[in-house]
Amino acid sequence: MKKKKSKAKKPKSLLGKILIIATILGGVAAVIAILYFGYDLFFQTQPERINEKVTSLEKKVGEMAEYLDGLPETKNPDLKRLFEKGYSLYEEEKYSEAIDTFLACMELKTEDSEREALLILIGNVFSTLGKLKEAEDHYQEALLIGRRIKDKEGEAVALGNIGLIYKAKGDLDSALKYYQEALELDKEIGYKEGVASDLGNIGNVYYLQGALDQALKYLDEALKINKEIGFNEGEANSLGNIGLIYWAKRDLDSALKYFEEVLNLERKLGRKWGEANALGNIGLIYKDRTDLDRALQYFEDALKIDREIGLKEGEANNLNNIGSVYADKGDPAQALKHLDEASKIFEEIGMPEKAEIVKRNIERIKQMTNKK
Repeated sequence: MKKKKSKAKKPKSLLGKILIIATILGGVAAVIAILYFGYDLFFQTQPERINEKVTSLEKKVGEMAEYLDGLPETKNPDLKRLFEKGYSLYEEEKYSEAIDTFLACMELKTEDSEREALLILIGNVFSTLGKLKEAEDHYQEALLIGRRIKDKEGEAVALGNIGLIYKAKGDLDSALKYYQEALELDKEIGYKEGVASDLGNIGNVYYLQGALDQALKYLDEALKINKEIGFNEGEANSLGNIGLIYWAKRDLDSALKYFEEVLNLERKLGRKWGEANALGNIGLIYKDRTDLDRALQYFEDALKIDREIGLKEGEANNLNNIGSVYADKGDPAQALKHLDEASKIFEEIGMPEKAEIVKRNIERIKQMTNKK
């Protein structure tokens, strides 16, 4: 029995969020939430912004597509024991130990399809660690096995995950090529979750290339399939992606409608990190509308959830958003308080570039305050 499993792990880093793209739809299109932080009204100048691409729900982020083949039901007791141990370690985010355990599985007598599945798993762990070359090497090896044994489902998963790697590296043309190959295979075998994932991934590439209408076409198709098969996680991600397209088009009313649908679904699914992302995106819409009090409420609600679930990057992002609102409201003391907290967290979690941007905005506020 072949098994392709998707899950929704809490995304922890920017790279992880970019990488988390293929699986909430089995893998699904990740929500590429663009959280930006500006102080337009306060500075009366073009602000320096932090651009963050997340899998909504990338940060997810869901994660890379998994293909377990028959590993969970294997009749080989040694393989079953090691696989279950490795997968538990992976779930517990003990990634180095998980890799060692999956590699130990490879030392046992295994069928080609089981080796293919193990290689994809190992690639996913390397992806989570941000080791793109190692991840791609394992996906490529899995792809070769899949093609040799004519396992189109496993081949499609490997292709999609390789596309994910190229997208993370910024090679969008190569990413698009791999996604399109995966789409052809998933259509051929009638795997609708995979088709929706591939369509969403292709749409996201077009989005990054600035082809918004083309992106919307693919994302609408992904949404239709997710609704058809009753895949709520995929539906939430597709809705979020579409909302972001409308946001990029400056159609704030449509963007808000989609983000509110995402929020309702995330609450239904119980995905707290997805709920926090949706709240943050809604807050950004209200900030764009200069409805600052309402924006502040959404950012504070998102901050509360991020703190509750321990998502430090989300906490820093929302502190920065809140600081931005206070800056726009002309309250430099509150702005500086929240921005300083955000900067410290970004440094704490190893994101010095974002910390530096926040610090520069802190200096701007101080300079503007001193001029008054």
